[in-house]
Amino acid sequence: MLKHISDTTRYSALALFAILAFAVSSATAQTSQAASATAPAEASPAQSAPATTGPISHNIKLNKIDGNINILVNPDGEWLFSGTAKAEKNKDYDISLALRAKTGAIYVFHFVGDATHPIQFSKSGKSGLLKDDFSDFQKGHHYAWTYRYHESAAGKRAQYEERQRKREQLAREEKEAREKHNAKLEAEKKAEQKREAQKELAEERQQAAQQKSSGGGGGIGSTISSVVNTVGSVASGVASAVSDVGSFLGSIF
Repeated sequence: MLKHISDTTRYSALALFAILAFAVSSATAQTSQAASATAPAEASPAQSAPATTGPISHNIKLNKIDGNINILVNPDGEWLFSGTAKAEKNKDYDISLALRAKTGAIYVFHFVGDATHPIQFSKSGKSGLLKDDFSDFQKGHHYAWTYRYHESAAGKRAQYEERQRKREQLAREEKEAREKHNAKLEAEKKAEQKREAQKELAEERQQAAQQKSSGGGGGIGSTISSVVNTVGSVASGVASAVSDVGSFLGSIF
């Protein structure tokens, strides 16, 4: 009889422990999902910009996050991408802005940073690819932007920083080839930048698809794929299907 009572007590304790563990796990998951749901995220539709004789310039107010983004592209390929955003504890801030010429050429400006404190960023560079396509953008273009706040543990910032080092290296190599008047090497470096950008886009799409299939929603995927799909959906004289639009991606800065 005592053994029966002892066994019953032990099994009851184990069952209680399992119930408590499940409850804690469920509460943690719900808290995480709620935090993810309340983290700001926003995406613009594709917007049309008229022809211009000067630089390409857009200044966009982001009211939800008390911030803004600014893009400036000069005829010689020099560019400046900057912005601000409010802080979100334990989050990384991810924002992309895409420009698409009527020829279909797409360029993306991207930033990911620690949002523990208010965001203020500024990136700049000079691209032979942008210089080559600048006149096409002057004839009129489309643009779109997207931002999200990711959980820091998702590792988006580390991935971004690694890719950014690669982009900067290729940009330096292109610049050196241009300064040495080595047209063949310069063309090779431009082609390599396009390949790297298209590879990155393909990886982002794959990650987003895996996240969606696992039931995790769209919160982990980068903003790059989102803006490329948005501007790529604009009807024009070139193919614009989502499956094809990646081939028009010139570079990511």
